[in-house]
Amino acid sequence: MGAENRCKIVAVDGPAGSGKSSVCAQACQRIGWTYVNTGFLYRSIALICRQRQLSFDDDASLQTLIRSFCEQLQWEPEQQAVWYEGRNLAPLLYTDQAGKDASLIAKNPLVRDELLPLQRRLALQSPKGAIVDGRDIGTVVFPDADLKIFMTASIEERARRRIQQLSQGAAVSETDFEAIKSSILHRDQQDAARGAAPLIQAPDAIVFDTSSLRIEDVISQLIHIIRDHGLLP
Repeated sequence: MGAENRCKIVAVDGPAGSGKSSVCAQACQRIGWTYVNTGFLYRSIALICRQRQLSFDDDASLQTLIRSFCEQLQWEPEQQAVWYEGRNLAPLLYTDQAGKDASLIAKNPLVRDELLPLQRRLALQSPKGAIVDGRDIGTVVFPDADLKIFMTASIEERARRRIQQLSQGAAVSETDFEAIKSSILHRDQQDAARGAAPLIQAPDAIVFDTSSLRIEDVISQLIHIIRDHGLLP
């Protein structure tokens, strides 16, 4: 489908902990667009595999699972709900383990190929526009996106945000902080080194460093960038 015949698409890529999901979700709420968190799809497949004790390298089982998932998935972008077989998987997708598993399973080319049509469909069914975030949105999923943004932040800030999300405001030790920091760095290496759709900045993407910004400022600036590119009135 040509860009002139579809809804507006903003592709937001970036490493773990850069603030993509929370910022993109709230930005979409404010402008009335659809938010597609592609990481939820990989986390969902990895979660189901772990629960069913399926190997991330068992292509036959993975293909059967993913096709069933794509057929039965009920996606509720406003609530960020992911319904499959009568269960909302979303509350189980925020753990550090879910993130690590998603990064591992995303290395499998079959998984990426099978989920690609679903990612596109979820975005293109939007009546106005969609912000789609992930690791390969501007390079693979929507190389013809109307706007591409590479959202990043310093490793220290990304670790701090991740700790805040996991601990929900409770005090954490320096050891915990360093462990999360190490985990994020490991995920960066996995995402950048994988053979299938590695995490890279699209040549025509705008770099958006959120290290020193509060979430309110990041949301406002993201909306400003979208409007500045003529995608909003």
